[in-house]
Amino acid sequence: MKRFLVTLFGSFFYTGFFPVAPATFASLVWLALWLFLPGGRYLCHWAALVVVLPAALWLSHRMERIYGRDAHQIVIDEIVGMQITLIAAKPHWVTGLAGFLLFRIFDILKPFPAGRSQRLPGGWGVVTDDVIAGIYALAALLLIRRLTALP
Repeated sequence: MKRFLVTLFGSFFYTGFFPVAPATFASLVWLALWLFLPGGRYLCHWAALVVVLPAALWLSHRMERIYGRDAHQIVIDEIVGMQITLIAAKPHWVTGLAGFLLFRIFDILKPFPAGRSQRLPGGWGVVTDDVIAGIYALAALLLIRRLTALP
């Protein structure tokens, strides 16, 4: 039962098992929930992040024991990154799409120190690069919103 629950939440309800680009797919599912779920804006509230971040660290560590180092099935870290990216935004499809694209770009490129953070042990190495990518994406999104009419 414990392994089932770790996999259920660590793979974000099995989106981590999507056959193509599971991290991107999980981020898109999160975006859809944020946009369309009544009260979805609270998914990216600081209080939700305070709960999800430590859970993601623990789940990632446990999932590495099951699936291997930073396995593609582990996507709870993408959820944390998307939470950070959209924490200052109100649900709107334009803002959500911009945040999603920015997060995925920073998560893939892994600018310093994100790439280096993957060397950290266990769940720390899995989650920290997404936290950093989320911070970069949040900063870029706030800058774009300031300079444009983006909602």
